[in-house]
Amino acid sequence: MLVPKGEIRNNLESGLPILIYDFDGREEEVDMVFYAGAVSWKTINILRKDAGGLICYVTGYTEAKKLGLTFMTEIVKEKYPQLYKRPPYGDEPAFALWVNHVSTRTGINDEDRAKTINKLHETVSTIKKDENEARQKFYNEFYAPGHVPILISRGLKNRKGHTELTSSLLEYIGLEISGVIAEMLGDGKSLPKDKALLYAKNNGFLFIEGKEIVMEVMK
Repeated sequence: MLVPKGEIRNNLESGLPILIYDFDGREEEVDMVFYAGAVSWKTINILRKDAGGLICYVTGYTEAKKLGLTFMTEIVKEKYPQLYKRPPYGDEPAFALWVNHVSTRTGINDEDRAKTINKLHETVSTIKKDENEARQKFYNEFYAPGHVPILISRGLKNRKGHTELTSSLLEYIGLEISGVIAEMLGDGKSLPKDKALLYAKNNGFLFIEGKEIVMEVMK
């Protein structure tokens, strides 16, 4: 990887975002990525104003299974099979449930979404200490549907979307698989790669390509 892992970790733990471009020929999109352990309402404000895409919480497959979460595609296949179709780029989506923390009011403003994400991070962090406690915490403290979609990584061997790139990168640099992402949007379409690079340069943010992550974590 062109960027040292220590530098990536320091940026994320300091509350700074990194920008991740997936791949030529896939979505060809850039996501703004934060570490959920360093999220504040200002993080959500930046994602909403500077990125503009759907603000999602990301965790790993193992973590999700320990909380009893499953992919929304499995629910759709069972309950609404006529609606099941793969996106144009071919991969099944990473969506699971959409949740709010019970302490939020409407769940949608910056403070409410930050609180839900903070509590999701606490829940995932609890898994290492006590899986049963983490699962109980999740079902006691959240309700669905809410305003924060949870994305579950399918692993880079199975899918190479931003969910998998983010979760693999977090694991690679030694952080909990607990992130927040949003696609960067432009005028009418996704923000082009060259404009995302310029944004990163002007703001001093790291820009990492999916191929760099794949080469490093899968070697």
